Amino acid sequence: MVRLRSAAIAAAILSLGAAAAAVERPQASTNAPSPELPRYVSLKNDNANGRHGPGEEHRIDWIYQRAGLPLQVTGESGPWRRVVDPDGAQVWIHESNLDQRRTAYVVAHGDVPMKRRANHNSRTIARLAPGVVVGFTGCDGDWRRVTVGGRVGWVPSAAVWGADCAGI
Repeated sequence: MVRLRSAAIAAAILSLGAAAAAVERPQASTNAPSPELPRYVSLKNDNANGRHGPGEEHRIDWIYQRAGLPLQVTGESGPWRRVVDPDGAQVWIHESNLDQRRTAYVVAHGDVPMKRRANHNSRTIARLAPGVVVGFTGCDGDWRRVTVGGRVGWVPSAAVWGADCAGI
């Protein structure tokens, strides 16, 4: 009888230990590592921590507060992505803070005319200020198809950061 109780207690302890281990185990990565580097993504969440290294034990260098900001992924370590932002800062961000949706960042000095078609003689449909984040959906030579405020148009590639045509 004592052996049965001991065995039952031992089994219960082992079950609790296995359950605790399952709870403590980090969740599996949602995005499998990709050989396609560098590539562009966008920031999914406001208040995303940009860390000095790939892990929560590393200090926070930046707190990104602008969902949609384009980022260039230049490295991977487990669920962590080394990214470069439009200002050139390089940090590590957890993949849960990143979105595969492509965006671009207006870097030109002064307003950028957004054209109806991909040429300089086309009608201007909007003017984009430096720092505006736009959706990025296509390429035509040196022009980038962008969306902002319900409008769709074209801007010169030199006017935006994050608008590399690879992957579009």
